[in-house]
Amino acid sequence: MIDSRTIEDFVAGKESGFSVVYNKYSPGMYAICCRYLRSKDDAEDVLQEAFIKIYNARESFDKNKSIGAWIKTITIRTALDFIKKKKIFTDYLNQEREPLFTTEDYTSNESNHNFKDSLLNILKEIPEGYSTVFQLYVLDNLTHKEIAEYLGISEGTSKSQYSHAKKVIKRKLETLKVAG
Repeated sequence: MIDSRTIEDFVAGKESGFSVVYNKYSPGMYAICCRYLRSKDDAEDVLQEAFIKIYNARESFDKNKSIGAWIKTITIRTALDFIKKKKIFTDYLNQEREPLFTTEDYTSNESNHNFKDSLLNILKEIPEGYSTVFQLYVLDNLTHKEIAEYLGISEGTSKSQYSHAKKVIKRKLETLKVAG
């Protein structure tokens, strides 16, 4: 938890306040960026862009709300903007194909990995559209309507992508013999 004085310093644009906020939240936000983007370089770029946005928007932060939730929202939106700019999501939606999976990247003791690690690995493997909608719906608790607005797709497409993602993830988890 960051104290109110640090938040005041952050909002005022003081380097010390921003440094504390950055050091506290950047590791978690980097993990979020890595969840949405398949490249570490892209994740680092998005994290940097998100914190630039956070700094530039600092005066609009409502001190009565959670700074962590505010930072997370900006980071997720920045990642989604990046995906849209690269047309990763749109390009996938325009393709009519079933995803292909291999288990070559998993070691023989994959079944010993915990469920969360297995799920995160699967999210990196499955098509970007499935992964993005699944993460927004399940991990970030957005509604299909919100997802549709963020991604510029229909609510039905969001529901369809989520449904496909669940089936693929379930099949992959069963292949790995991971119990959820």
